[in-house]
Amino acid sequence: MLSTIWNFLVTLQLFNQSDMKTIVLPVTVFAEALASYHSVSRFFLVVFWVWMHLLYFTVTNQTFGTSPEEDAVNKPNRPIPAQRITVDSAVTLGWLLAPIDLALSLYTGGVPAGIAICVLTSIYCRGGGHSHWLSKNGCCAGFYALFEYGATQIADSSDTLNQNQLGAILGSALIIFTTIHAQDFRDDEGDALLGRRTFTLSFPIFSRITMPILLAAWSIALYLFSEANRALMLAFVVLGAVTGVRFLTLKSAKDDRLSYLYYNVSNILHSLPL
Repeated sequence: MLSTIWNFLVTLQLFNQSDMKTIVLPVTVFAEALASYHSVSRFFLVVFWVWMHLLYFTVTNQTFGTSPEEDAVNKPNRPIPAQRITVDSAVTLGWLLAPIDLALSLYTGGVPAGIAICVLTSIYCRGGGHSHWLSKNGCCAGFYALFEYGATQIADSSDTLNQNQLGAILGSALIIFTTIHAQDFRDDEGDALLGRRTFTLSFPIFSRITMPILLAAWSIALYLFSEANRALMLAFVVLGAVTGVRFLTLKSAKDDRLSYLYYNVSNILHSLPL
């Protein structure tokens, strides 16, 4: 019995595994940085709320359309291609998660963002939001904004956010919208086989040129307009520049995976100046 429960929990975590460093960690840091009120209990509520809503998205995304076949090429360790759960069982899990997440949002106070995440998940998976790089980038920026909005509300135990908090979330969404194609370089080979129209495949040279330019520009802008510690901000600018140059000059799948790790560290740190 305990072994069955443990295997089920591991399967749930594997749905979220690749997005722990891209969603759960940066959104939690972002929310705690923006919150004017802090407590241990609210912190764990933030983590659990983000993780559960992310789970609804990942389960839905990994069961829709040709996702199982794509994951077999790009991410074979995910639960479905690893044969830890069947597609039908995962679809049922996704339908069960929707009311569970709504109840969780009612309890924690993140209802608007929670409902919007469910709607945007449907747009992304069933409405074709994933099929073109422009709509995909827009959806990704929307997801980050909604996760950050809901997490900040929960962390702050507040029904409304102030102007500075909303401005920070908007700034974060713009950064994500213009740079999130960083995640596509590592999957180019598999995406090309599947005929996907990612930004990096549609504009293979230009997409790499944009990385050092955009990461450096955003880093410098945050340096100039932030009141954060200048030494910390200078390190942030250097990290952005190094990451951008890596994407431009180092082009193997292994290098792109490491560059994307640097990008995620940079993404976590951008919450501090914002």
